[in-house]
Amino acid sequence: MNETTEILDYVIHWKFKSESGFVGELFHIVRNKSGGGLSTPIGNIIGFIEPASEYLSSYWKILITAREEVRYDIYSNTTYVFVKSAYASKLEYLVQKLMELTKDVIRINPKLPAAIQEELIKSELCSSPLAIEMIIGSNKYVYSNVEFSLD
Repeated sequence: MNETTEILDYVIHWKFKSESGFVGELFHIVRNKSGGGLSTPIGNIIGFIEPASEYLSSYWKILITAREEVRYDIYSNTTYVFVKSAYASKLEYLVQKLMELTKDVIRINPKLPAAIQEELIKSELCSSPLAIEMIIGSNKYVYSNVEFSLD
């Protein structure tokens, strides 16, 4: 399946889509004047129907899993990966790390969840009501000592 969906400055490369769920890989794209672009893998998007319970009716649950190292700069609308190996100077890296202690780290464009909701409903991939949950970093499962990283 080579289908994609563009939302804001992001592209979802769909791996699987059906009436009951979907899986896609999320990329941030910076386009240049000649039509090309630079893509940064951000994470994954998974959607499924959460079954009804005694207290809630069924609804669509959307999970966006973002890489721990990804940073989004609101002012320049750029995404970068914050890893030690990307810095020529260890001092530069440590200064950046210290600066992050005093502010909230933004992983994706804050407008993206609402834009994803709108696009998914418009394209009839899912319907309202839906809940979007953001997962940062890796998942650790209770039945295993294996840690799954998004890198």
